[in-house]
Amino acid sequence: MGLGLIVSATPALARQQIYIYAVKHPFYGVIGTYTDMIERSAEATRIDSRLRIAVRFLGIVVYRQEANTTEIMIGNRLVLLQSVTERDGQHLEVHGEVQGNRFVVNATAGASSGPVAISPSDPWVLQHTGEATVVFTDTGRIVDLHISGGDYEAVAVNGISISARHFVVIGDKRQDVWLDHKDIPIMFRTVEDGTRIDFVLQNATTAPALPR
Repeated sequence: MGLGLIVSATPALARQQIYIYAVKHPFYGVIGTYTDMIERSAEATRIDSRLRIAVRFLGIVVYRQEANTTEIMIGNRLVLLQSVTERDGQHLEVHGEVQGNRFVVNATAGASSGPVAISPSDPWVLQHTGEATVVFTDTGRIVDLHISGGDYEAVAVNGISISARHFVVIGDKRQDVWLDHKDIPIMFRTVEDGTRIDFVLQNATTAPALPR
C-alpha cells in the first residue's frame, strides 16, 4: 500500500486536540514552539506536528529549524511516517510505511528498515518501560532504546509544581518525558550536543477536525 493511499484512507475524525509547547534553551530562553494536533477514532490516530525554532543572538538569527511531521497509528502500531525538516539550510525528508512484516524508511540520509512493531520518536506514544525500537521523525534513523522510570514525582511546569510520571529514554542520547495522570506529556526534554532543550506544555484545546 502506498503512502498516499494510506493518508487518503484515513477516516475523517470528529474532534482535534491541539497541544502547544514552548521550546526552551538554558541560555537563549524560549526559542520557538512545538505544536501537536491529534485526531483519534476507533480506526486510527493521526498526529500532525509542527516545530518552529529560531535562535537569536544580538537580534540576529544564528540558527533556524522548521519541521512538519505526520504520523498515523493503528492501535499502537505505526503504519505511516512523513516529515520534512529545514535545519539551518539543510533539507531533510523522511517517508516510512509498513511493507509486509517490516517498517521501511526512505530518507534523505538513506534507506533502512526496522521491525513492524517500531514506534516514532514521539512522547505521545510512550507506552511502557523496557526495550523499544524507534524511528526518529526528523532523520529516519532507526535506533534501539531502553525506557525506565514511570514513577510519580513533582516537576515544575511554568512555575507550578505538578505530579507526573517521569520516564527516562536512553539510546544514542538521553531523553526525559513527564506524563500527567491522563498520559498527556506536560514536559519532555532532549539533549542536543550536550545542551538540554525543554518542551513545556503551554496550551491545550479541543476543536472540530479540519476537513481532509
